[in-house]
Amino acid sequence: MKISRTELQKYFAVPLPHNDILADAFTFHAFEIDGIENDIFDIKVLPNRTHDCNSAEGLSRMLSAILDKPLKNKIPFKESRTLAVSLIRINAILGTSFSTEEIVDVFRRLDIPSEVKGDILTLHISDSRPDLLLPEDVAEEVGCILGYDRVPATELPNIKTDLNQTHWHGIERIKDELTEQGFTEVSTQSFAKKGEVYLANPMDKTKPALRTTLETNVQEALTQAKRYAPLVLVPGEKPKLFEVGTVFPKDNEHVELRTTEKVTLWNGAQGSVDNLSVTEVDEYGKNYTPKLSNLNTFTPFSHYPFISRDIALWVPVDTAESTVEKIICENAGELCNRIDQFDHFEKEGRVSLAFRLVFQSMEKTLTDKEVNSIMEKISEALVSIGYEVR
Repeated sequence: MKISRTELQKYFAVPLPHNDILADAFTFHAFEIDGIENDIFDIKVLPNRTHDCNSAEGLSRMLSAILDKPLKNKIPFKESRTLAVSLIRINAILGTSFSTEEIVDVFRRLDIPSEVKGDILTLHISDSRPDLLLPEDVAEEVGCILGYDRVPATELPNIKTDLNQTHWHGIERIKDELTEQGFTEVSTQSFAKKGEVYLANPMDKTKPALRTTLETNVQEALTQAKRYAPLVLVPGEKPKLFEVGTVFPKDNEHVELRTTEKVTLWNGAQGSVDNLSVTEVDEYGKNYTPKLSNLNTFTPFSHYPFISRDIALWVPVDTAESTVEKIICENAGELCNRIDQFDHFEKEGRVSLAFRLVFQSMEKTLTDKEVNSIMEKISEALVSIGYEVR
């Protein structure tokens, strides 16, 4: 949600600190700041806190607890239930050694009445905090207010047991073989508009169910891939996608393989879908070592749309194709980020060559006028050498 500093300040009895301090306060206490512009904070509120933090008043109450700064008006309290938690359990969950005084002070700041008897902390909770149900919820609140930066980093213990990874190796072999066949792996979200299992508190209200098939997501991904294919594929080559993921029918949760077309390597035996929980994947993974991929350095990409143009020309038979491509590249400029030759044939002592150019800017949406001007420059350069642009 978006909220201005002015909206927050009107709830406080004292001036709020600088925006950077406010942003750090939210960030280090389980909120996410997507951006700050002109004193307006774009704050991502987790689903379990939308009931009490999805308003200016709610965020102000939370910020008051984080900064330990008083609000102008105290919110009337009406107890609905109590929750008793061991102080030792709270520290065990967090891996901390917070004192009793620190933990009790957390709930003073949250305006949640509490009392301690021995090792037991009893909280008196109002209707505004339905998320506080379990000891883990209480521990989360302690970590949130005291700051997760105070939770020490601890290495996980080494796993000494020899794991049987033949099932995983079988799936990796399938993935490696599909990649060798020109398929690209996609990974889509598990949530869907409709399904057989519905979430009690979905992160996305438009997709409240768990998927029962990969088909819908894979086809949506294919539609997007076709749209952007000219940026990564040569002319005439079509995108081929696959996904391996869990699907959630009510009585038969399983791992599914879905491809956008039949696989030549497997003679199309599986069609485009397979239940990997039934397939003998373990046998397929025996004595197989998954391939290791070396990731390239990240290259920034443009968020703006691309424009593609084709150019065809006649050249003498002894003309090197690389020479023509070099001339095109030199005149296309920095906005041309891809060039592919997609046609070549000889006729009557001449050779016809055809190229596809893809233009895209890192800074703006290109216009047809701009790209047409570049294409005219390329044509003029080719004609000046004696080539005939078709």
